[in-house]
Amino acid sequence: MKVVQFGLRFSPNVGDGIIADCLAHAIRKTVPGARVEMLDLSGRGAFGQVLVRNRALALRVLGWLPPALRRALVRARIGRMLDRAEPGWARVVKGANLAILGGGQILADADLNFPLKVARAVKVVKAARVPLVLHAVGVQGGWSAEGRALFSTVFGADLRQVGLRDEGSCRAWLAETGGQGPAPALTRDPGLLAAACYGPVPPTGRVGICVTDPAILRYHADAAVAGAGAAGVAFFRDLAQAVVAAGHRVTLFCNGAAEDRAALDAVIGDPAVAAMVLAGTVSLTPPPETPRDLALAIGGMRAVVAHRLHACIVAWSYGLPVVGLGWDRKVESFFASVGAAAFFAGEAATTAAAVVQRLDAALAARPDPALRARVLAETEAAVLAAVQSALRSVKR
Repeated sequence: MKVVQFGLRFSPNVGDGIIADCLAHAIRKTVPGARVEMLDLSGRGAFGQVLVRNRALALRVLGWLPPALRRALVRARIGRMLDRAEPGWARVVKGANLAILGGGQILADADLNFPLKVARAVKVVKAARVPLVLHAVGVQGGWSAEGRALFSTVFGADLRQVGLRDEGSCRAWLAETGGQGPAPALTRDPGLLAAACYGPVPPTGRVGICVTDPAILRYHADAAVAGAGAAGVAFFRDLAQAVVAAGHRVTLFCNGAAEDRAALDAVIGDPAVAAMVLAGTVSLTPPPETPRDLALAIGGMRAVVAHRLHACIVAWSYGLPVVGLGWDRKVESFFASVGAAAFFAGEAATTAAAVVQRLDAALAARPDPALRARVLAETEAAVLAAVQSALRSVKR
């Protein structure tokens, strides 16, 4: 069986690539002999490929422009990229038994970015007469009229299933589509299978703090940004100091995006953090180049504190205590879905001291092994059901 997976395999935020790797792992495990081909929705063909230089500046400039002009610029830029990618996508999709649009907050309309990409992928799948499944996709409401029209192209394809990763996504999907197409089902994020996909990691005994560029968080936020009360990256400095003061050793890391790397450099360059590095209480994990790099770095931690959803998901997959920091409802939804709502800090005024309190509580509680086993089984079962939706059509 040939399955083509559209996602963000080569995103510089390698947490997106973890979704792709884990989904492919689950397909191969649940359908022995399956051949999985992965296509990047942004047209990348390898890790490290840069599509937009100085992305943080580009996003700030877009933020200053009127919405209509922003969308026109994005439409032209992405259109050229998709024109280059489409012939290669068509060659890969030809002869497939199933196409999966899988994982990530990709049903979101930020200046038509994902609507354009999803519609082009659907065009290729439809032309090849290949069944389509949406699997573990995140949905953010507020689509523009043009974005809604582009996303609605999925209903013109042979759409077999709509799997969404949380209740909030289900509500947004129904509000934006009016209930068109297959009824949405909850399907857990494939990143939950990271420990199974990448394997065990020797423990380091350190608490990992994931550093994320505050400006990027604010640009994409649909909720309060935890720690936004601190200027720039000062929140991460204060958090590292508070965690060390509580008796823990710290490792600072990021998910790999260029803006997050710059934020990590800024935190390390702070004199107070540099002093802790010299003292050995704070260390640095080099920015990951691949999804495996990030997963293995996280898997060896004692616990993790992060805004980034997939830093949290990977840590939970490895059975680690996790504290989530708010900025997007998808993070809060994940913590609620695994019975860890008490360890989510969502207020903008969240202090380092308050995060440490949650960290200590999470360390004392730890993820429940029985719950973890059930969640991982549900994650795999949903992947199998997605693939079987195409197999049933083949039998007919």
